[in-house]
Amino acid sequence: MRKSNLLALALAPLLLAACSKKAPVQAVPEMARLETFAYAPGAGFESRIGPMPERLLEIYREIDGRTDYRNYAPTAADKALVLEYLRLMPPALERVFREKCVGLYFVENLQGNGVTSWVVDREGTLYFHMTLNPAALRLGLSETLTERESSCFIPEKGRNVSIDSGGKHKGLAYALFHEGAHAADYIYGLTPLVDEGLPEAYRPPARPDGGLFTETWESYSKPFPRSDFPFREKLTFYGFGGGPKIPLADADGVYAGLAGSPFVSLYGAKSWAEDFAELTAYGLITGRLGQPYRITVTGPLGVKKTAEPLKNPAVARRAAAALALLEKL
Repeated sequence: MRKSNLLALALAPLLLAACSKKAPVQAVPEMARLETFAYAPGAGFESRIGPMPERLLEIYREIDGRTDYRNYAPTAADKALVLEYLRLMPPALERVFREKCVGLYFVENLQGNGVTSWVVDREGTLYFHMTLNPAALRLGLSETLTERESSCFIPEKGRNVSIDSGGKHKGLAYALFHEGAHAADYIYGLTPLVDEGLPEAYRPPARPDGGLFTETWESYSKPFPRSDFPFREKLTFYGFGGGPKIPLADADGVYAGLAGSPFVSLYGAKSWAEDFAELTAYGLITGRLGQPYRITVTGPLGVKKTAEPLKNPAVARRAAAALALLEKL
């Protein structure tokens, strides 16, 4: 999820208008208006899995500065896989897709793995739409996670980083689990604030988190010093933020820092919203899917070092707590 980049241009007029209890409908950016979507209340979720509306695709191209974004029409097999992975989620997470998702789209060449964005109707009711990279339909789960992880390091001959999450599932599982957690966060307020760009008028009341985030994070993207680790502020993914900024030669130090932190992944150390999404995703991958989560750093002469964040009892407890938030909905 990289909402700050995608909505930065679209949100400017809305933020000025959002000081009232409910922002005027005309102030809501086009990509967040329900009428932008081919949404029919009462229609089954399956009917909402399809090509992105052309106007919305134009907006994505404009905001990301990409001319190569193009629609991917999911096949019957693709849709069946979405539904299969949906059934592996906690009931509340599956329910939020069926009740609040106005569209699940796939866009070729999408920069990143996926993005979930808020949508409102004229009465101020909150929904969401989700856009995924169809590469997750083709690549295995381990390949998808390795690609994301590798993107935060400057490539270097003779060194690499990989993630092993087994060979039984497609990357789509991770994409849906991670982005689904963001969707539930938008609708139910599971973290103190899922998106700094979501106007206060549309934010659900934050739920008690039992200290899951408030004891780890000082603010949205700033952990308390006791939770921080070297290199965290240099983390970037998929080329966003001017990255990559960290040489692969420093990977051992990066993962040593991660091992001493409460975070389940490097991506989860970006903000409390990503923290929640990653705890949920890896909790489901290792729990519901029964797959490993093992990071391997390969250095010169093939020397390998491995890390398994969920073997850290503190991280395992946080993952269980994140899933418990969803189970209570």
